[in-house]
Amino acid sequence: MNPFSIEDLDPSGDLRQSADDAGAWDPQGTRRNLLRKAGIGGAAVFGVNALLSPLDALASATSGQKGAYSTQGSRSIRRGAPNANDVKIGNYALTLEYLEAAFYAAAAAKNFPDADIAAAAKTLAAHEAAHVAALKKVLGRAAVKAPTVNGDTVGKLLADQVTFIKTAAAIEPVGTAAYAGAGPYINNLGIVKAALSIHSVEANHAAYTAAIVKFKGYDTSADPIPNAFNPAFSFNKTIRTVTSLDLVTGDLQP
Repeated sequence: MNPFSIEDLDPSGDLRQSADDAGAWDPQGTRRNLLRKAGIGGAAVFGVNALLSPLDALASATSGQKGAYSTQGSRSIRRGAPNANDVKIGNYALTLEYLEAAFYAAAAAKNFPDADIAAAAKTLAAHEAAHVAALKKVLGRAAVKAPTVNGDTVGKLLADQVTFIKTAAAIEPVGTAAYAGAGPYINNLGIVKAALSIHSVEANHAAYTAAIVKFKGYDTSADPIPNAFNPAFSFNKTIRTVTSLDLVTGDLQP
């Protein structure tokens, strides 16, 4: 049985180019249409005040810290309360995590025959579920709901273990670049901390999946550590990059 070709879902090659820009190898195609209608703005519905309590609690967790990393006397712009853009970025990240969590949960349920790939699916599923829970806790009532995942598309991407792990290795570098691009624009220290703690794990995922692809011989051009400095994708570039796989049925945000 021949693996489903990701190239079939990316005839324009846009995603492959973006994944390559992000430091991923080119797995003969990648993905299309994760974020359609990305009008992410929970604050418009719930208001920024809905976030103050959980965010302030997170931001103040180390407010009494002394020494080189103390915030006392700092003029950092990240000491302020969350603003509407913080909410937008938080929900942008949450939406990406929802999609990854759903994808890897379905992969874990497949119990692929290769023990390393099966273990990767389970590990990534657990991590992404934890990311969703953490971001929902930070965002509180302003957190957007999970989009409806297109089961047909996910089924094709999970048709066999080779297609799955190649897809994972293409997705992860883009997610890492999305966090890097959004980070500098976050005002609230609590959200910065949450984003950074997730960003480093997404980078681990990118290296992990690329290493499996490379050392299993599925694509020897895969590189777990391709860059001295990884790129940062803007909001719009991330949206363009992930808008061609059709993983969502209906609106991105119900």
